[in-house]
Amino acid sequence: MDTFVVPDIEARGLTLGLHALTPRERDVFVIYDLQLYYEVKGCFADHVPDAPGQFDWLEDVLARIGDLGSLRAIKQLRELDANETPQAQALCDAYAARNEFRWKCLERYLLSQGVQLNWSSNGG
Repeated sequence: MDTFVVPDIEARGLTLGLHALTPRERDVFVIYDLQLYYEVKGCFADHVPDAPGQFDWLEDVLARIGDLGSLRAIKQLRELDANETPQAQALCDAYAARNEFRWKCLERYLLSQGVQLNWSSNGG
């Protein structure tokens, strides 16, 4: 079984870009990166037009792992033209509220692919 270190994938994705990661690493990166973006900014509507490839991949992985609620929120957010509106904030909040469920779905999917996640850069 392979082990992915989540913070290391995030660092490589930010440094080298999405396409430098393997497909399964991209799955982890797009979910974790958006989680961090939300934690820092509180709304990620302004990030949507800047990262179309990342959001395309996010929609794909959300569908594959079966998180249809998150997928619906992302699709609706991408259809909005305005950033930082109350509707955009509500969609970001709805997506963030599903964080624990989303990670459980991703972890289950990755385990079926022979991959486990490690959240510590020091191997712990």
